[in-house]
Order: sequence, then structure tokens, then C-alpha cells
Amino acid sequence: MKAELNKAFAGILLLASMASLTTAPLAFAQGTTAATPAGTPAPAQSSAHSTAQPTTQAATVAIKPPPAAVLQYKARADIRGLSVDGESKIDWSWNDKQYRLSLETRTLLTGVLLSDSSEGRFDSHGLAPDNYSARRLAKGRAVARFDRTKGEIDFAGSGPSRPLQGGEQDRVSVLWQLASMMRAHPDGFAPGSRWNFFVAGHRGGDTWTFEVKDRERLRSAFGEIDALHLAHVPEDSSSKTRVDVWFSPAQEWFPVRIRFSEPNGDYVDQTLESVKRK
Repeated sequence: MKAELNKAFAGILLLASMASLTTAPLAFAQGTTAATPAGTPAPAQSSAHSTAQPTTQAATVAIKPPPAAVLQYKARADIRGLSVDGESKIDWSWNDKQYRLSLETRTLLTGVLLSDSSEGRFDSHGLAPDNYSARRLAKGRAVARFDRTKGEIDFAGSGPSRPLQGGEQDRVSVLWQLASMMRAHPDGFAPGSRWNFFVAGHRGGDTWTFEVKDRERLRSAFGEIDALHLAHVPEDSSSKTRVDVWFSPAQEWFPVRIRFSEPNGDYVDQTLESVKRK
């Protein structure tokens, strides 16, 4: 009985900490849209742009999405000193007009812990989500609708609507937007450059800034590989989640490692185990 209670308590602690986390990354397919010079920032009115230097802003963002695939990640979390193992599956598909992403994260203690999906199209800013949904264990599904007819993001009562300006992402599409931009113009992601996105979640949204750190050598299921490290360090680090992502050019610029870190020291670290092309 004591062991069962400890297991249940551990699951509750994990759920409480994971509820505020973003979900794992996803993949996208070949082809380039909106051909633009390497490293050109998005427009001033856009929600996605580089702040590396004050260059003239362009009206389009070049992307070259990675191939459609199913990605499997090994997950490890530390929640208030409790180590938990799990896995994530990301299913990515697309054609010239639209994309679909789905993510499911499981742990040994909770079963399905997170389930997220993003569906949308492509425009001059790259990925353009239409619908985002998120479900957390023991909670109902929350949604965000990118209503391009009304020109607003509708959070279905979980937060005030926000005007659409172009370039907005959701918590699962933003990493694939970055991967697609890197594949189009990898030289534009120099160390120190910063990329801003308004990111919609399941309770509203805010601006995420990803700073390019440096190339690192990582051990992985594919052997030792080079990866480019980007980090979103929130301004309010006392209450917001930090996101670190490593993208590998040898793996189509898929995220090969993703780490979510909480202010209290809790973390979830995911490493890519396999890629199955569609």
C-alpha cells in the first residue's frame, strides 16, 4: 500500500509541474517557400523576426521544411527530486497547402501525460497555424483558433483574443518554424542572433525569444553529431519555463534534444531516438 501511495503521489507531483510546460518538437517536409536572402528578418509588423542587428526588414520569411516523418524521443524528467522516464512521439505530415502535427508524451507513472496538435497552412511568414489544441492529464482540452477571417487568435474563453499580425506560432509549431528557417538559410543563424515569435498556448500566449548559442557535439542514438543550440530564456525567469533546443544539420535540422527547465529546478529532457520517414 505504501508503494502504491508513493507512486500516486509521484504522479501528482509530475502532473503539477508538467502542466505549464511546452510540448516536444515536430517535423515537416521538403520544399522551399517565400525565397528570401539568407538571414533576412521578418517584417516589423510580424511576430517572427531576428533581432541580431537593425537590418532592413523584408515581407517574407524563407523556409525549407524537413521531410514528413514520425519522430520518437526518449524522455527523462526530474520533478522535485523524483526521476521519471518516458517517451514522446511526434507525427508530422504536410503538402504544399497545409500541415499537421501531433505530439503525445507518456511516462511510466501516468500513461498519456500530454497530447498536443497543430494544424495549419503556409504563408509568407512560413508556418501559419489555424488550430492548436492541448490536453493535460486530468484536465480538459484547451484550444486556440487562429481566425484569419476575423484577424484574431481566439483562445476559447481561456484568455483574451489577440489581433493576428502575421508570423504567430503555437507551442508545437514554433520549433518546426525554426527548423524550416534553418534548412532554408543556415548561415542566418549565427551565434548571438535572436529570433522572436508570439507563441500561443492553451491559456493565452506571449513572446518567445530564441537566442542562438553555439554548435555543440552531442552523443545520440545516431552516434556523435553536431547540433546548433538555441535557448528561449524568458524575461520572467522566476515563473516561466526555459526552453533549450538542439537542431542537427545531419538529421534534416530536426530537434535532436529538447529540454524544458522550471524555475524550481525541475526539468524534462528529451533526446531523439529514431526518425521514420513517411
